[in-house]
Amino acid sequence: MIFQKPTMPVIHISKVKALIVYVIVFAIAYYFMLPPLNWHSPAFWSFFTPAILILLVILTMFSSQGVQAPKKPVVIFGLVLILAPSLLGIVGIRLFHSNEYANRINVETTEFNTIGEVDFTKTAIIDRDTTEALGDRVMGQMSDWVSQFEVSDEYTQISYKDSVYRVTPLEYADFFKWWANKSEGIPAYITVDSTDGTAKLVRLKDMGLDNMKYVPSSLFNKNLMRHLRFQYPMEIFGSPSFEIDEKGHPWYVCSTYSYKLVGNKKYVTGAIFMDPITGESTKYDLKSVPKWADRIFPEALVIEEIDDYGSLQKGFINSIIGQKGVIKSSSGYNYIEKDGDIWLYTGVTSANSDSSNLGFILVNLRTHEALRIDAPGANETSAMKSAEDEVQNYGYKATFPVLVNVNGQPTYLMSLRADTSNSSQSVLKMYAMVDATDYQKVATVSVDQGLNVLKKEMIALQGVTSSDEVVYEKKEITISNLNKVFVEGNTIYYFEDQDGKKYRMDFTTKYEEQLAFLKNGDTVSIEYLESEGVQLVHSFE
Repeated sequence: MIFQKPTMPVIHISKVKALIVYVIVFAIAYYFMLPPLNWHSPAFWSFFTPAILILLVILTMFSSQGVQAPKKPVVIFGLVLILAPSLLGIVGIRLFHSNEYANRINVETTEFNTIGEVDFTKTAIIDRDTTEALGDRVMGQMSDWVSQFEVSDEYTQISYKDSVYRVTPLEYADFFKWWANKSEGIPAYITVDSTDGTAKLVRLKDMGLDNMKYVPSSLFNKNLMRHLRFQYPMEIFGSPSFEIDEKGHPWYVCSTYSYKLVGNKKYVTGAIFMDPITGESTKYDLKSVPKWADRIFPEALVIEEIDDYGSLQKGFINSIIGQKGVIKSSSGYNYIEKDGDIWLYTGVTSANSDSSNLGFILVNLRTHEALRIDAPGANETSAMKSAEDEVQNYGYKATFPVLVNVNGQPTYLMSLRADTSNSSQSVLKMYAMVDATDYQKVATVSVDQGLNVLKKEMIALQGVTSSDEVVYEKKEITISNLNKVFVEGNTIYYFEDQDGKKYRMDFTTKYEEQLAFLKNGDTVSIEYLESEGVQLVHSFE
């Protein structure tokens, strides 16, 4: 009996049918992945390289006789298609273009007095975590909405109505909530005043506006990014920022980008402003962006530019070996309101990452203007630790500081809040100022005493002459009435002297032993700040 070697079955697939399936799959994939039709974008190559390779297989390998081996030109073209983006990416790296990367942001050196004297009506003292907690509380009061919508975690920092706010929209809670509410849209957004924590839910109908229908949490054609992609198929987008103009009208501001060759040296080219109510949009170049907008240059890109500016001035090799003159941004950033714009500020430190700063860099997030201020001193982390040590008996944690000008001196301003596992439940307890050039100089006050008192305390510690300089009264008193009050974890001593004058002093470890045994009839020497009603005690013996 003769056995024959089995043969592989011939696969007969119609090329037309394969192309039809390919087109359907390609269209569905494009609809959900939304890559830009722009060769500078890595997303373009990630999507179209496999798509073109599959198309070549269909066009050249499928025939009426079955599946054929690919021809040599097709194999070569496929390899070129795969290798091209990687090669273009390598050609554009920092190693070969260090000077371009170093100068992607134009930094001008200036004096610290460029930052005006601190104005607490325009100073963002409420940090992001506290802002989110305040926004959640406002939403929790809206029983008719809380089961249908959630608060977005966006909270864009903006300059609004001559002050500073964070704003964030509501969003659909899930697919089913979207389905139930998609015809009506998103009905409101939340504003939180960054100076005092006042949170407000703003209903669009109260301003005579319709609800927002083109939002990131919407699905299918009403999804914000899909709507923008179909309007601008060639643009490279960033994540959209929710902002409001001076009239309170909501907008999504979507920065547009390009790269050097493929995926290198990302830079902003302009912005698209989209009305989420109507879906209409306008594209602006950098010179024509509306002045009310605040976030055209995203924070992550700005920090990257600052680090390239600091590390590549003397070439790529020096940034790795030797590191002569190399500086970098510090461990975080915050925001400053200046001339109606929001500026990102960060400290700059040496490549050794020690506990000191060499100065600060400020970048306007709308115009890209950048300022460098040389002011050697403590970095933000050291300042936060100094503030926490000042109230270590309470265990409060400092928020990342804001840089402010106190009588011409660079000063860190921060909040102190209870250290809880759930940041949404934490409450601000105190404010602190730390001298940026000497972090041993720390002033703290309770929230109810206010920032103006804190400023006066700081000026006194810095020992500089000012029209706001604190003058402490000195007096020896006999305590006739003593009360100890506990307010949200703080211990406050109230006492009255023999003349009926009232005083207040917050508990501190510095005077722990004296305060612990204080009683009626004791005679003490105090320094206090004269004020209406209750006098504020600064020192105690």
